[in-house]
Amino acid sequence: MLTATRLTYRINRFEIRAIVAATVLSVVVSAAVIAWIRGSGYAQCLASDGPVAPICFQLEGVGARFSQVARLSMNLAGWFPFLAGLLLGAPLVARELDKGTARLAWSLGPSRRRWYLQRLLPILVVVVATALTIGFVSEQLTALFAPGVDLGKSFMGFHNRGVLVTTGALLVASIAVAVGAVIGRQIPTILLALILGGAASLAIAAVDQNLLARETVRLTGENQYTHDLIVGEGRFELPDGRLVTFDELTVIDPKVIDQGFEYPYVQFGIPRERYREIETREAIAQLVLGGLFLGAGAFVVGRRRPG
Repeated sequence: MLTATRLTYRINRFEIRAIVAATVLSVVVSAAVIAWIRGSGYAQCLASDGPVAPICFQLEGVGARFSQVARLSMNLAGWFPFLAGLLLGAPLVARELDKGTARLAWSLGPSRRRWYLQRLLPILVVVVATALTIGFVSEQLTALFAPGVDLGKSFMGFHNRGVLVTTGALLVASIAVAVGAVIGRQIPTILLALILGGAASLAIAAVDQNLLARETVRLTGENQYTHDLIVGEGRFELPDGRLVTFDELTVIDPKVIDQGFEYPYVQFGIPRERYREIETREAIAQLVLGGLFLGAGAFVVGRRRPG
């Protein structure tokens, strides 16, 4: 197994080094940003409420640049699953089929599926390790903009931090591996896997959104748009307790268009306390779908004609 792992690394060393280098760079830059923001006292300036401290004016220029870097890193974390998944997963089988080395290995080895696992497992380890690191770093950056907030009970940065970065990367890598086993060409594999990866992510999100729409409750508390997961359109509450849309309200009380209104606005969604539950549910869905693609890849490798 050790020999096979070394061989897998040698074959995919460019892609592995690129992803590891990108991860290390992200860690170094993010660590420097976090250290400066916390060490300089600028962290208190990132809070959205409360009085502005004098130090915020003194560090405004530099602090704004560091904040931009932090936000950029957080946004890029959401794209890391596609970067790592495609770069590491697409060439894994497709390259060896394209160059013909897979046929030689299959003729010498006792089992194609064993060959498949020996190639697959080391790459999955790299995907998991790097994606976990990026997810953790993104979580620390998110915490900068939510001081004192328990991110385990907040949808702030949902999908761009934590475990979903890892499961998303595994899903995209699994799709790329399976597509590569079918097509056997690297560039077409990357393009098709990118399309299928995006479609799979959107499909999971759509299914999850439909499930969440049935579980919505009336949200209470402050900063709902920041920490709760808003689902659907808000409503206006009438004195008799009815909840209506703005269009319905203009029919019931036409004067609100010109004179304004004082009807309470009610928002529905998933309360922040359910963050871990929703995160776990979506992560499991991504892992299950990824496992199906890996199984499909194993089936294709086992059935594929040597030529």
